[in-house]
Amino acid sequence: MAEERRCPDDLPMWGEKKTSVPEVRAFLDALGAPDRAFRVIHVAGTNGKGSVCAYLTEALRRAGYRVGTFVSPHLVDIRERILIDGKMVSSEVFRAAAETVKRQGEAEVRAGRNFPAYFEYLYYMAMLLFREAGCEVVVLETGLGGRLDATNSCAPCLTVLTSISLDHMQYLGDTVEKIAAEKAGIIKKKVPVVYLDAVPSVADIIAAKAREMQAPAYPVAPDRTDTRFAFLPAPYQRENAALAAKAFQVFSEGETGDARRRTAAVSFPEAVRATVWTARMQEIHPDVFLDGAHNADGVLRMAEAGAALAAKRGKKPLLLTSSVQDKELAAIAETFVKVLHPACIYLAPLHTSRGTEVHTLADIYRNKGAVAVKTYGSVGEALRQARGEQAEDAILFIAGSLYLAGEILAEESK
Repeated sequence: MAEERRCPDDLPMWGEKKTSVPEVRAFLDALGAPDRAFRVIHVAGTNGKGSVCAYLTEALRRAGYRVGTFVSPHLVDIRERILIDGKMVSSEVFRAAAETVKRQGEAEVRAGRNFPAYFEYLYYMAMLLFREAGCEVVVLETGLGGRLDATNSCAPCLTVLTSISLDHMQYLGDTVEKIAAEKAGIIKKKVPVVYLDAVPSVADIIAAKAREMQAPAYPVAPDRTDTRFAFLPAPYQRENAALAAKAFQVFSEGETGDARRRTAAVSFPEAVRATVWTARMQEIHPDVFLDGAHNADGVLRMAEAGAALAAKRGKKPLLLTSSVQDKELAAIAETFVKVLHPACIYLAPLHTSRGTEVHTLADIYRNKGAVAVKTYGSVGEALRQARGEQAEDAILFIAGSLYLAGEILAEESK
């Protein structure tokens, strides 16, 4: 997901030009190579990365490790991206790390090189904060892609590849196979890789890359008979949990002595049950679900899960949605209309320059067959109206953009 280039008032501004992986490595080395102070589990994919990272973090914490987690984007607070044992660092600690990176960035500029771009800046901060906190294991989510991502400067002990589908085609390629090749670029020589084996052409590319890199490969095929995670409301959540469980197992088998015993003693389903991962089919009120689905594949999975959940509860679905301009708006609208079958669609503008104009969205949804479409001037107004009109026989789903999820959470916190 492309980032807004805004900076909080109390943080230094970042540069705009993305730097290469070798340049990122050189910057880290200039900071004292903080990423070498801990082991890294590197996670890439199109959808499910954040959930897999969250499940792994909770399981590792239960095994007694001090765990750092680097994820993106944030929904409300930028500090959500850098977690230590599942918690944000203080604003003061966050700012101090930002100042350290700023000083090194200024030195880079004096030497004729680039000042860190947004994602790189936060990555450097995370590595510094994880070292300072004494993290033993870091769960590291890629930003955009994999092969050329700043995080690919790390030396992981394990790599994980989640569901791969079409997204960010202008950067990663116009076929799922091209995108898979970019994501598989995080596979390192002789480093184990755990991956989702759901689409044969994608799995073939990952397996081939693993063979090339002499990396032990552990495919995880979707299994409808797997009941370990039946308590999760959506099939894609259960799929992510199974993938994370295999990754944790492979990590555990690489441990020795007491660490091996501690990891082997962890109940992964219980770790998943205890995980709170915001805006992933999250029931924020009874019969009100918030989900971060924002690309065609993610929306399809969410819509299928939502339709099944509504049928199970015997209720009609409602939808509150919005989207940014660079997504497949027509495909997303068609999926929501024809798969979720919402009785009413509430549309609101996003508080970002990338948001799609609400009347444009309304036209798209009506062209795809939506009958009851209502537009509002803000997310807060749409939420209040949808909640006010929601009867006992209805279930409200909120999805379509991570920006939307963030604005909903901000409204909820008022």
